[in-house]
Amino acid sequence: MAEKISVNCQAKLSEAITALSAMFRDKKFVVVSLRPGKDRTLDQNALWFAFYKRIAEMTQIGDPADARRYCKLHFGVQILLNDDQEFQQAWYRVMRHLPYEEKLSMMGDCKLFGPDGFPVTSLFNRAQGIAFTDRIVAEFTAQGVFFGDLLSEVAA
Repeated sequence: MAEKISVNCQAKLSEAITALSAMFRDKKFVVVSLRPGKDRTLDQNALWFAFYKRIAEMTQIGDPADARRYCKLHFGVQILLNDDQEFQQAWYRVMRHLPYEEKLSMMGDCKLFGPDGFPVTSLFNRAQGIAFTDRIVAEFTAQGVFFGDLLSEVAA
């Protein structure tokens, strides 16, 4: 039931006030947390989706959704397996035995996990997100995909 709204314009402020009012009206008790700053994950997600689009355009991997599934399975899962004992235990118990194509399919929109698929990148901390970005760039730059323009936009 938790809802997160990043307020960066008047329309988003109105949306947040409306959501807060509606929740208060329905539940009578609401916990609100506020913090200044930009949500890093929005920029990171935008960069990754630009990567997926570029990978799809410049390789034979398929469409951007295929590129996303590939990156989540090949890079994201490995990062979490190395860094997170709890994730590792769950992965080995639930997913390890499945055929590759089934695991790949579950990284995207599926009935079991919803539109975002098996949770991988949503579990990342900042360092893991950076490692994911670096692995995508390394793998696909070696295949001739150019990311310099996308990465320079982030640095700007």
